[in-house]
Amino acid sequence: MKVRQGPWWEVLITKNPMMAEVTRFRKRFLSIRGSSVAINGGIGIVLVLYALFAMVCVYYRGDIEPIMLLGLFIILMLLAIPLLLHGSISGERERRSWDMLMVAPITHAQIIVGKFMGAFAGLGMAFGLFMIPVMIDAAFHSESQFVNVLLASITVMAQGASLIAMTLLISARVKRPLVALAVSIGVVMIYFVIVPMVMSSASFLLGQFLTTVMSPFLVLFRLTLNTPAHENDYYMVRNEGQSFDVILVTLCHIGYQTILTICLLMWATKTLVFADHEVKFIPKKKKKNHA
Repeated sequence: MKVRQGPWWEVLITKNPMMAEVTRFRKRFLSIRGSSVAINGGIGIVLVLYALFAMVCVYYRGDIEPIMLLGLFIILMLLAIPLLLHGSISGERERRSWDMLMVAPITHAQIIVGKFMGAFAGLGMAFGLFMIPVMIDAAFHSESQFVNVLLASITVMAQGASLIAMTLLISARVKRPLVALAVSIGVVMIYFVIVPMVMSSASFLLGQFLTTVMSPFLVLFRLTLNTPAHENDYYMVRNEGQSFDVILVTLCHIGYQTILTICLLMWATKTLVFADHEVKFIPKKKKKNHA
């Protein structure tokens, strides 16, 4: 099996056959034609909720903090990404199309990058639609600052990228989509519920800077305070010993999520066929035989 050689951007992006996943993802989840009844019903519910959300943003324009609305999108991502992507690789195994993919002239990295780019393109499209009413609200909000909204938007997309990479990794390590869904939801609950509780209680050891960098919600909260309207709240936070720069902590969070995404994608590439070889999700250590 010959695999195309060349610069990494050609192998993984511009000339990657798996970039067809972008079109496949769009046809499966964003098109009425060819979609199942369940998917069409889900799309209909999403459109109704989006229409209600847009009407609320337009009606109360200028009264809602736009950055806090982006926090709502993160919550939606925590639910939607595992639900939509848990079968991206494990589903291929269940449908027996995985065997054909394994003998195709493509590398494991091309498979992972193609799956990731297909999902990320869908996330970008959904976020773009979500931002239309948010920007209408921001345009009428007297204290909103474009730089803060821009940094908050990048923060949301960076968090979405790491969520996609995490779900792909889990889907690559198991054989059954339902198992992948259960593990993905479990990881989301641990990382976004249990870990913040532990870190908040141990913030005196870890420091407020590190605690904030690891949480997208704290980053958005800091950006919300970084306006003249919340000047008193901002100085109160500073007086509590948390006087680090808001822009710096936001950029550190974006960098952290980017590095985490790359590491998760590399891990998924290295362990892509583990489930085919009956390797456990968390391999057990071999017991040493004592003579």
